[in-house]
Amino acid sequence: MNPNPPRHWWLRKRVLLPLLLLVGVSGAGVISFLNSDASTIVIYNETGKTLAPLRVRACGQERSFPALAERESVQFTLQPGGGETKVAVDLATDPLWKWDGELVRPRGGYRVTIRLWPDGQVEAFTQMSWWRQPFN
Repeated sequence: MNPNPPRHWWLRKRVLLPLLLLVGVSGAGVISFLNSDASTIVIYNETGKTLAPLRVRACGQERSFPALAERESVQFTLQPGGGETKVAVDLATDPLWKWDGELVRPRGGYRVTIRLWPDGQVEAFTQMSWWRQPFN
């Protein structure tokens, strides 16, 4: 006599666990792909001193940040409006310090990294999300 009645084929562990794993991985992939479209600008303070308040402009958008302590960073996530422009950084010093350089689009998974070094030197480079590279 069999005490347990037979279960439906879709309720068996051999089918249910791999199916749940496939659905979970697919869902995580879709969420990651959708979130990878945002472009960001990250600025690192490597000057060895606290920076004056700074303003970052790109793609018709602007954001101001308070004084930036040594070895800290700020991040500016661009909204999906506007066109491709250069990134501009202004420091509220006397005289006003300005820099503009790397091109960025508001969409497409771009990440512009800017490092501010002593004596006004700037190191900047652009990376693109590997999720978005095949589509650009």
